[in-house]
Amino acid sequence: MCRHLAYVGEPVSLRSLIIDPPHGLRVQAWAPRRQRHGTVNADGFGVGWYADGDPAPARYRRAAPIWSDSSFADVARVTMSRAVLAAVRSATEGTEPGEAAAAPYAEGRWLFSHNGAVPGWPGALAGLAAELPAADLLGLAARCDSAVIWALVLHRLRAGAGPAAALAATVASLAAADVPGRFNLLLTDGETIAATAAGDSLCYLARASGVVVASEPGDDEPGWTEVPDGSVVEATAGSVLVRPIGAGPGTAAGPAVRGPGGMQDGGIVLQRRLPDGFLAASLEQDARAGLAASPKFLPPKWFYDERGSELFEKITRLDEYYPTTAERSILRAMAPEIAATSGADTLVELGSGSADKTRLLLDALRDGGTLRSYVPVDVSEAALAGCARRILAAYPGVAVRAVVSDFEEHLGLPDGAGRRLVAFLGSTIGNLVPAERAAFLAALRARMHDGDALLLGTDLVKDPAVLVAAYDDTAGVTAAFNKNILSVLNASLGADFDPDAFEHVAVWDPVAEWIEMRLRSAFRQRVRLARIGMEITFDAGEEMRTEVSAKFRRSGVARELAAAGFRMRSWWTDEGGRFGLSLSVPC
Repeated sequence: MCRHLAYVGEPVSLRSLIIDPPHGLRVQAWAPRRQRHGTVNADGFGVGWYADGDPAPARYRRAAPIWSDSSFADVARVTMSRAVLAAVRSATEGTEPGEAAAAPYAEGRWLFSHNGAVPGWPGALAGLAAELPAADLLGLAARCDSAVIWALVLHRLRAGAGPAAALAATVASLAAADVPGRFNLLLTDGETIAATAAGDSLCYLARASGVVVASEPGDDEPGWTEVPDGSVVEATAGSVLVRPIGAGPGTAAGPAVRGPGGMQDGGIVLQRRLPDGFLAASLEQDARAGLAASPKFLPPKWFYDERGSELFEKITRLDEYYPTTAERSILRAMAPEIAATSGADTLVELGSGSADKTRLLLDALRDGGTLRSYVPVDVSEAALAGCARRILAAYPGVAVRAVVSDFEEHLGLPDGAGRRLVAFLGSTIGNLVPAERAAFLAALRARMHDGDALLLGTDLVKDPAVLVAAYDDTAGVTAAFNKNILSVLNASLGADFDPDAFEHVAVWDPVAEWIEMRLRSAFRQRVRLARIGMEITFDAGEEMRTEVSAKFRRSGVARELAAAGFRMRSWWTDEGGRFGLSLSVPC
């Protein structure tokens, strides 16, 4: 067996990809951690990379082990590239041992590697090889099983298949012909990486700076994702699509069928809009600014670690907390009208979370015959991945593009043809103060086109006793949720908050017309945030604001939308008039 990797993204040195990682490809040549067959990869190695302005890659290949080539270490140190494919080889019995058999193989803009083996070659491949043109057989790069498989892949690429389609169709044809073996294939054109997991390990690491697809992780850093066996991966610098081999158009046969933004029908794309380290830096910045202010405050987005998300789900099921039930009742009644009026083929949901209520909209769009894709947008990558898997399972054939994004700084709204329905539900917009709402709506309007529509959920002004009860339930769930923000600071910033030293407070501000959630210090105390070198004092009875939840009137919603460049087309409320849902279009 072999080990290989490919990278696309911002320019990096070959050394940083291949030599420097503690368990990188150079180490994997003699000490792989996940290789399922064989032990060492000492029968040659190769690296291909792309230079700016030149679509044809350069290659450096040798028949010796990678660790024995001191010249490559020098080359790797000074060579930078936006796209790389590298491999170390363990030769299959009876195959050519020379440099010509070392991956990557190349033609035109393509680089290719095979991590696997075909027992009983060449006889096992004779049937499929006979289907190739004579020129392809005469032009085999080497006398080995990998070279024949490369010829099969290349034949499909020349016929117009996309990279993922060419690999998946080749693996499917090998299986159909009962060819034994393992077929982890890797292909790149310098812009896209395609790979199959078929018999050995495969994983990927996707960051804002780029994507690595590799036989196994090069380090123990978080973020590496295992690819299930029997899958095909297609990755660019900004997205990763994983789907079963042979599932849907564009994979098992024929050219790739591409939708908006290069997305394929019926799969999942995870796109990261946040720079590396954004959330950690943002939390530190918010903590410094909010805890030094007078009065103190923290943004409500920091409630939502895993425990915070679980607590909020419990809140939505409480008798006192009416917004979720009220909004769902509107959607249940009006979703068909919303679908018909918008005519949308793509549903974009900002702050998707578990996407529970979203299914009412997806059902209506599907039943109306327009639904093609769903775009959940959230700051939590874990929540997005779970949401995407659930939606894809429930709506086969719908393309799911999950976007990791922050509303205030990196609003994720992928471009694309067709008509988009952008849903911002749950009255989450009420967590923004008026100036923030104006900026958010203006930024959203700037990214929307004629034919798009905005579905906005807004909690309405009502009896203050009802409002306060919704944010201060008798079971104490909201109190635990409020105090969880202190636990987030403890875990992330090395703080020493004692949640029991604070009391949960919910108050109605009749002038601003919003609920404020606060934490009140039970006594005078000092708190230290070790990781940012900050100490703060709370006086006895001092309150820190952790959330505002604005309540709206129809006229005010229409006015704020109009100021941002929207025209309200429809307005609905639940039977009790507690919650409002509006459909607006750019004007």
